[in-house]
Amino acid sequence: MDEFIHRLEQRLTGEGKRLSIVRNPDGFLQRPDTQQAVLNACGLLLLPISSSLELRVRYELYDKNTRERICYIMDDPSSVLPDIKRLLYNAHTFSIPDLMPACNEAEIRQARLTFGMASYIHNKKFVYNLSAVETKEVIEEAKKRYGEDINELTTKLKSIPLKWEKVETMDSICHILLKAISQGVYDKMESAVEIINEDFQQYIAEKYFALSSSSHIVKPKTVNKILPHLAYKHNRTEKVALVVIDGMTFWQYLILEQKLTGLGIKTKKDATMAWIPSITKLSRQAIFRGNIPQQDYGQTPIAEGRLWSEFWSNRYRGSKQMQPYEIAYTHDSLLTDDNVLYKQAFVDVSLDRKMHSSSSNKDLYDLTENWAEEAAENIKLLHEQGYTIYITADHGNIMAHSWRSLNSQERTFLYEKESKGSRHLIYSNATYLDNFIQNNPEIHKELLVHDNWAVWKNSRCFKGKDEITHGGSHFLEVIVPFVTIEKD
Repeated sequence: MDEFIHRLEQRLTGEGKRLSIVRNPDGFLQRPDTQQAVLNACGLLLLPISSSLELRVRYELYDKNTRERICYIMDDPSSVLPDIKRLLYNAHTFSIPDLMPACNEAEIRQARLTFGMASYIHNKKFVYNLSAVETKEVIEEAKKRYGEDINELTTKLKSIPLKWEKVETMDSICHILLKAISQGVYDKMESAVEIINEDFQQYIAEKYFALSSSSHIVKPKTVNKILPHLAYKHNRTEKVALVVIDGMTFWQYLILEQKLTGLGIKTKKDATMAWIPSITKLSRQAIFRGNIPQQDYGQTPIAEGRLWSEFWSNRYRGSKQMQPYEIAYTHDSLLTDDNVLYKQAFVDVSLDRKMHSSSSNKDLYDLTENWAEEAAENIKLLHEQGYTIYITADHGNIMAHSWRSLNSQERTFLYEKESKGSRHLIYSNATYLDNFIQNNPEIHKELLVHDNWAVWKNSRCFKGKDEITHGGSHFLEVIVPFVTIEKD
């Protein structure tokens, strides 16, 4: 749970009391974003009540016989009749400066903070008292990141020109999503995200399947072109480091970018597209094979290291052919003890584990913030060792919503264990896939079907519950960062 919400919960509730009451003159507890964030995180309903009569009616009709935790917000709690008052924990008067003692109270009151701004300022944990000027600077910093209302963010999201070949499109979308996710209100703009995704699915249908054979000279348009692009750009003895972050969607990269910028690292941002189905076995294989992935490939760190070495040491590299001792692959770390190697690859899988363990995008945001601090420091070390660094991901992720789990009969003819995921199905032949679609015609239009596989185009999953996952063709899964950090 977010520490700010935990402090709010402690301040507004009493041990052994399901119901509480508070006076809130600054209106912070009556903001919809505050109420939703607190309800989602700790199950506490912040409920404005206009009079003791309304409280009486509400209590007798609804709250008397439920187990719901409620904090009533009233202008005059003293007017509550004694028989109800003794059931309530009295939280007295709450104002947002109560949780920000290091900040200038007048500036905080005047700012009319959104929930996201308040959480951001609180979590900075100042160890000294700020002046009015310093407080105003912190408020402006928070406003840039979290100060916009969800309706304003949604309007901006809908106005973005959708040109999927340009990184500016994904960059603009994800900066807005990042603000919504950090405030815990991503669900409020999911419908707008799905409208954007419908446009991307049209792009997929028209353009995607030709990209895997496109030129790699200017940029890798799909992940199988990343290594050919690096081989074209760099001679044999140039020091190149490829950093692959498993499961990092574009909005998560923006958090890493903030940390890198704070360390003085300049980045050149671009994007590429994951292999579809957007699963590790295929998409990360495509990266390290530098070619079209194979279905019978066994996904292991050893296999990836072998692909990386074989690409650079292949005799078809000509004058750029390298010796195996000049090449290295490191799994689950961004650190190296040998900084004289010419071509190094690093795969960080920790963020993917955090993604699969998260129950919401807000959880994932908080975990990504923590991960990015260390990741940026490690990337800075590589930079200081004289490497040109490329940062990418094998696939992104999405908050997916339950359709249903597959039954045993539907699982029978899948290709192998990696063929069934939350967002993808790979069958041993197309006939079995056709049978699945014929038996589930209601979802046919929601699936991208190609050869012997099918993936969700929208945000649904083959599970009995919602989860953050990957495997489909949603733009948040498919469009991944391709970032260059030039050597000094």
